[in-house]
Amino acid sequence: MARKVRITMYMTLDGFAALAAGPDDPEAEREFWEAMWNGPMDSVDTLLLGRRTYEGWAAFWPGLVDSENEHWRAFARFSNRAEKVVFSQTLRTTTWANSRIVRSPVADEILRLRTLPGKDIIVAGGVQLVQSVLGQELADELCLTVSPSTIGKGLPLFPMEPTLDHHDDVVPEGAPGRHDFRLLESRAFRSGALYLRYATVARAKPGP
Repeated sequence: MARKVRITMYMTLDGFAALAAGPDDPEAEREFWEAMWNGPMDSVDTLLLGRRTYEGWAAFWPGLVDSENEHWRAFARFSNRAEKVVFSQTLRTTTWANSRIVRSPVADEILRLRTLPGKDIIVAGGVQLVQSVLGQELADELCLTVSPSTIGKGLPLFPMEPTLDHHDDVVPEGAPGRHDFRLLESRAFRSGALYLRYATVARAKPGP
C-alpha cells in the first residue's frame, strides 16, 4: 500500500497559520495532542519541513526527550527518530539526527518517497511548503486545529490574492484557486478549538 501524505497544521479563525494559545488546561492539552499527534506518532516515520520550521524545531525538540511534560517528551522522542526532510535552497548543513536537505522540486521528492517502503508522511510546515503541496495536489489528508480566535495579521495558511473585482457568491467546481475536501473527522476541544481532518478531493475540471 502506498504511503499517505498528511498535512498537519494550526490555523486561526481568520486563516492565519498560528496556534492561539489559551489558558493552561491539562485536559485541553491532552485533547490537542491526542488528536494532532498521538495517532500519527505510531503511523508516521517521515516529516517534511521548510527551512524555518526545521531550524525552530531543531533548536527546541531535541532538548525535551526527558521533559516532565508527557506530551512534549513523546513528541520529542518521535521527532528525533523520524526522518526529517528539509526543503531548502539555502540551508547548508543539518544539526538534528536523521535529517537531510532536499533541493529538488517538492513534487519529485514526495513522489519518490511514496514509492519507498515505510510508514506515512507528515507535512508539518512551513506555510510555503504546505501551500506548494496543496497547490500541486500532493497530499491525501489535511488535518487542522482551528483556534477560536482571530489575530488580524500573520502568514495566511492558504494563498490569497487581493483583488478589488466583484466576485459571485457561488464559486463553481473547477474555478481557479478552488480546492475541495471531504470531512473524515471532527472534534470540539474544551478550549473551543476544533480539530478537522479532511481527505483531499481531486480538483474538478472546468466545464465547457
